[in-house]
Amino acid sequence: MRRSTILRWMAVLAATLAPCIAHGAPVAGLTTANFVDVADAMTDILDTSNLAYSTVMLGSAASPDMRARPAGTRPSGRAPDGRSVESACPGGGSVKVGLWDADGSGDLSTGDRVVNIFSSCAVESAVLAGRSEFVVAAHRYEGVVEVTELEFRFEHLGTAAMRWTGPARAVLRTDQRLGTEQHVVTYRDLEVARGSRRMRWNFSLDMKRPPIGRMVASVAGALSVGDLRLRLRQDELFVIADDGFPRSGLLTAVDERGARLQLEAGRQRYAYRLFLAANGGEVPDSSSQSKPYGRR
Repeated sequence: MRRSTILRWMAVLAATLAPCIAHGAPVAGLTTANFVDVADAMTDILDTSNLAYSTVMLGSAASPDMRARPAGTRPSGRAPDGRSVESACPGGGSVKVGLWDADGSGDLSTGDRVVNIFSSCAVESAVLAGRSEFVVAAHRYEGVVEVTELEFRFEHLGTAAMRWTGPARAVLRTDQRLGTEQHVVTYRDLEVARGSRRMRWNFSLDMKRPPIGRMVASVAGALSVGDLRLRLRQDELFVIADDGFPRSGLLTAVDERGARLQLEAGRQRYAYRLFLAANGGEVPDSSSQSKPYGRR
């Protein structure tokens, strides 16, 4: 091929690629067509019926009086160190629990490791399958406050509707004098599958339970729903009722273009409000509501 022909083809190629180079691939963003589905994905963070608190539930299994079984199962004796014991679940199925006592003390201590393998384990309305593992990264007392740090690893843990795979970290703080509890769960690129939807969780969920009154929760970090990347901001704390669902609070997700999606908790359901990137006001471009709490 002649040099002039090569240069001509290179010029055509450069002209074809120029828009892609200058502007990059289209960035996925919030739209009036997808904001309800995205908001539904955000409610998975707080919806206890979909295991949003499962790291804390399983973390409670690290306490000295429950180390042989996960929350919600009947005890059937303590597993010998380094071996496993199988327990029946309340509604059928089983869970196999393995315990490794790092220092042989029989008490909660750094380095202890617990593995749970769920086989059609029915707890309340959920049927769990998959594997979870946690290691006690630290256990200490700061005055009257007991602090436990747990490193988790999930492998296809969850129900037929929703499964988790990946790491997380939980820090549990209990004030022995006041009775206040705080659980901070940090998800580290956790893959969450809900039907055909694929999500990545990279945020922290901070839950505080006072000795009197309702638990409050807040979320901060990032969430990906498919190709859509969002920054999460808690504008008003969620106040969690006794049934595990929030009754007030406001969470905002912002996409890479600046569009905002607000998720506000009400008495019976969430309200969704979409503000497109050009909308800096208080009147949304579109709005909707979720199904009543507990119905998905």
